Amino acid sequence: MTRRVTIIIALLLCCTLTHASHWKHEALLNYGVKGGFSSTIYEVNDFVVAGVPISEYVAKSEISSFYTAFVRLNAKRHYLQSEISYNISHYTIEFATSQWNPSATPYELSALSTKIVGFEVPLYYGYHILKEGPYGLSFYIGPKAKFVLTDYSVHHFENSPYDHLSESIYPINFSLMTGLSVHISRIFFDFSFEYGLHNISNGFHTTDILGTPSEESLIFDRRKNVLSFSVGFMF
Repeated sequence: MTRRVTIIIALLLCCTLTHASHWKHEALLNYGVKGGFSSTIYEVNDFVVAGVPISEYVAKSEISSFYTAFVRLNAKRHYLQSEISYNISHYTIEFATSQWNPSATPYELSALSTKIVGFEVPLYYGYHILKEGPYGLSFYIGPKAKFVLTDYSVHHFENSPYDHLSESIYPINFSLMTGLSVHISRIFFDFSFEYGLHNISNGFHTTDILGTPSEESLIFDRRKNVLSFSVGFMF
């Protein structure tokens, strides 16, 4: 998979460099597509399992993917850009079971995994720091809203005190995104950081095997920060 992506990028760059000499000034309006990879980093505010605060844990962020279509309004070195992006993010937090279960052995581990699926819609301002013919470097910043698809989002608790578990994620999450974009003719590479502005968890629903609500509390309040890289093509 990685080899195919590398070959595709190389071919796009070759085509782009071939036509770089025919570069014309950008239009008032551009549109394009991009895709890439991201890594989610949760900033944990409160983590409680079975009523016991969990203070020691290991965060494991898995590589996630996203696919985007965008439109850009240009004004010389400035631009406004809006996007719609389909995003799938994975994250796991692992900790010693003995923190909430004193009878567990020191080597037993529990793990809480989440997969959050949704559509993201950012609106940001960009400025071309460097703009020479077909080559350029720009900086961008702006807000982003994520609309969570709850039916496709999954939560799994390994070695759990609960028989059934589900989490309510706020249906709309807000963040601030900033990044750098490097372009060569119509091809560009984006490097961005997204900072979550609030807790995304609206609480867990836990039940026993008979469906009775569990008395033990589970809290995983967190903000979602994301590092991402993408490759795109602008028309």
